Amino acid sequence: MSGQIPDLLTGTELALIGFVGKANNSAGLPRWQQVHFNQDVARQFFSLEPGDDRSITLEKLSAAGFVVERVSKRLVFSESNKNPKIEFRFGPRDMMYPPDPQRPLLVVVEASYLTYRYRTLMPEDAGHAEIERLLLAGPSLGRGLHRRIVTLDDVEASWPQAALRGGV
Repeated sequence: MSGQIPDLLTGTELALIGFVGKANNSAGLPRWQQVHFNQDVARQFFSLEPGDDRSITLEKLSAAGFVVERVSKRLVFSESNKNPKIEFRFGPRDMMYPPDPQRPLLVVVEASYLTYRYRTLMPEDAGHAEIERLLLAGPSLGRGLHRRIVTLDDVEASWPQAALRGGV
């Protein structure tokens, strides 16, 4: 399902910004689009606990703010590394992770309870440098890669072209 989404957000909505780590599956194929979070992020931002049966709705937005994909996802909890993870679409499944020290970024806004709009940023994308500065300007939530909860207003102040409110 795709199309324009209404501009119903006020700017006070919570937004998660964070680095996306590199990962491969057991066959060595890229699996980094299955983003690992710590339990603090799962609880405080996504309102999910390991073993939770509820699904969340993820709306991937284009650079113009249009929904290009809407999917239902569950939090997957890895017993081996104790990390909760959720798969986001950055591009093709075999898309390669950028070379070190570069990292993709994820920007997720809570549109309504258990519904999230998101944009993905590769190092060469417009907005990547601005969101990385915002991310590193404050403390990280929990252990692991730097993740931060801010507001939609904070994101838009740093990156006015975020287009997380909807198409124009």
